[in-house]
Amino acid sequence: MDIRTKLVFALVAVTLGSMLAFAAVTYQKAGDMIDDAAAEQLEGLAESSSDALESIVDGWEERVQLVASRTQLRLSLRDFNASGDPVSRQRIQRILDDVTGSVQTIAALATYARDGRLVAQSGDAADSILAVLYPMSRAESTERVRFLGVSFTPDGYPRVAYATRLAIEGERVGFLFVLLNGERLGDLTADTAGLGQTGELMIVMPDSEGARTLHPVRGSGPEIHGDVLLAEERDPARLALEGREGLFQEGLIDYRGQTVWAATRYISKTGWGLVVKFDEAEKRDVVYRFREEMVSLALTLAGFGIFVAVILGFRFATPIHSLAEVAKQIGKGDMSARATVKREDEIGLLARTLNQMADELQQRVTELHEFQKFFEVSINLLCIAGTDGYFKRTNPAFERALGWDREQLLGHPFLELVHPDDVKATEDEIAKLAQGIPTISFVNRFRCADGSWKWLRWTSYPEPESGLLYAIAREIEGPQDA
Repeated sequence: MDIRTKLVFALVAVTLGSMLAFAAVTYQKAGDMIDDAAAEQLEGLAESSSDALESIVDGWEERVQLVASRTQLRLSLRDFNASGDPVSRQRIQRILDDVTGSVQTIAALATYARDGRLVAQSGDAADSILAVLYPMSRAESTERVRFLGVSFTPDGYPRVAYATRLAIEGERVGFLFVLLNGERLGDLTADTAGLGQTGELMIVMPDSEGARTLHPVRGSGPEIHGDVLLAEERDPARLALEGREGLFQEGLIDYRGQTVWAATRYISKTGWGLVVKFDEAEKRDVVYRFREEMVSLALTLAGFGIFVAVILGFRFATPIHSLAEVAKQIGKGDMSARATVKREDEIGLLARTLNQMADELQQRVTELHEFQKFFEVSINLLCIAGTDGYFKRTNPAFERALGWDREQLLGHPFLELVHPDDVKATEDEIAKLAQGIPTISFVNRFRCADGSWKWLRWTSYPEPESGLLYAIAREIEGPQDA
């Protein structure tokens, strides 16, 4: 079998094999990349949403503390405890009315005397009545703001209940009950940007049925608030309420019976769970569509490759073989090998190009050798470092000056060798270099292997694209030495 036939068969086999391998590897890599991107997306959304939810809860607590800090309210309640004075009750009522009338976040307020009697209430009457449903025994031990639970308005919107003790100079004078509007929870969960067609951001709380959402589920309409049935052991809402935080991509079944990927967080102050999820099928569908496109592309490229292989095999076998021999000689280190240029067609162009590349390679090898020699014999300390704090390469002058071998210099952050008094200034200088600002003259001290310190004056040039720093240092007697 002559070389042309061998080349045809070889190129056909390589083309088909390459296309199949390319399609398989690309499909696998694409699937992994999509999985990784989805995981990062879920984790990022869960973290940002958790921070936002905790910020909302902290804001509620601060609102309750602000109301409880009103001196006139506590003084009037103390007077009421002492005498049952109607005037004190009226003052308390005016204070509560003023708060509920001016603060939209607060739906209702109620104050209780030291003995548990309801003194005054303000706000939505129906919501205020809910205050008596919370056992006062829960508030007996309340020194700071305490989360009590959640109630819902007739149209399904959440109201969040808090209680706190009212005291004057450490003496308890009564209790404050606050019912807050929870519309911000709906605003938080309504934003499904980045979650595709099926994704949801859910806030759930435990109840007798397993769990209840504090907002409408996606696509249900604003009037629907209800229980989320936790029939499956690995329902993401169940995991969140159990405090099992993290990313879950296998075996999750949500309240709709759909297989999902989810990230969960637990809000310890309220006992709520936060779930960010989307259907696995939606993400997998992207991979399946990509696979179909890759198969089609692979078949097209394979057909074209076979055609090109036949042409190349019968027309260019000999000159290509010659070029290959020259390339082989260059690869073995014969920098003088060159291709014979006898043609003006593409093969001739390849030959000329190969010769030009060989000339440039020979020049680069010479330059590299010269640079290596310069790098090795320089009496100055030459190095390549990274903004990550590690030396990438050092010349022998480093070892001679500091006494550390190359492995020690490259294996530890170079800040460990910087004098403690110079670390902050060195970190600031590295930060400037990371911004692309060269160092003209910077002085610090480096620890030697024998425990002594040497003053070094640095000149550095950063390459922000790669994060590398090219630096030259020389020993000086002290910071005043030029």
